[in-house]
Amino acid sequence: MYSDPALIRKHSVRLSLSDREAALIDAFCAYTGEEKAPMLRELVLQRALEVLGHGGNHASAPNEMPRPFQGQFAA
Repeated sequence: MYSDPALIRKHSVRLSLSDREAALIDAFCAYTGEEKAPMLRELVLQRALEVLGHGGNHASAPNEMPRPFQGQFAA
């Protein structure tokens, strides 16, 4: 089964975009080769960490979550 059931993604959010916003996201995904949902999830979680004070300059790599959040939000 799962090593940690708390890490199962079971909550969803609906996001409505204008035509221009959707085109921008589509272009970004086409350029980077990333899939839309994981990329948006990562951006939202990174922003939440920044706003909550966990996204300051720290020694870890740019794509790493601060230690208390590692594994909790990892893709």
